[in-house]
Amino acid sequence: MRSGFVVAGVLMALVVTGCGTTTEPDTPTSLTPSASTQAARPTLTDPKLQPPPQDNQYTQATARPKVVFDPCTWISDADIELTGFQPESRKRGADLVAEYTFLTCDFRTTDQTMSLGLDSGNITWEENLRKNGEWLEPTTVNGRQAGFVNGEPGSENDCSVHLLTKVGVVFVRTHSLSLGQRQNLDPCANIMEIASVVEKSIGKEN
Repeated sequence: MRSGFVVAGVLMALVVTGCGTTTEPDTPTSLTPSASTQAARPTLTDPKLQPPPQDNQYTQATARPKVVFDPCTWISDADIELTGFQPESRKRGADLVAEYTFLTCDFRTTDQTMSLGLDSGNITWEENLRKNGEWLEPTTVNGRQAGFVNGEPGSENDCSVHLLTKVGVVFVRTHSLSLGQRQNLDPCANIMEIASVVEKSIGKEN
């Protein structure tokens, strides 16, 4: 399950303003490499988990780099266990490959009270700030520039940390499911620890 929190606010807005237009992408930040960045190297080989190709009529028309870090194949089962989520629940989300690319993976806890969504994309940090800056509280995760989402209206069952990468951003999203909401679970309770595990999987080179 994807919380409507970050993905709906960012991805849907980007799709509406992106696909079918000829708008030039924002100038990449100093951390952004060229568009020749290689696609993700899978570490998990289950065919159902592999990322989609990142070459189509939309991606070829932009200067955006390919998304390198794929959250569904780069994060080990052992690391997912460290986050408190069930490795067996690993499921490929609704990837978006257009003028903007987001590779997505979803997990759940064993007791079905919480979900974890990971989105790895190639929007710039500046674009992210324009969409979410009002809610982002600057922070760092293992020394990596990041933002903690704080105070977004209607997000009492969601929590998120945004991580800066060399090609864009990674969103770490936790969501309190209906069973968790009945137990008044705090979706932000362990978000920074979860983000730390995810950050280490991204790799310093990314």
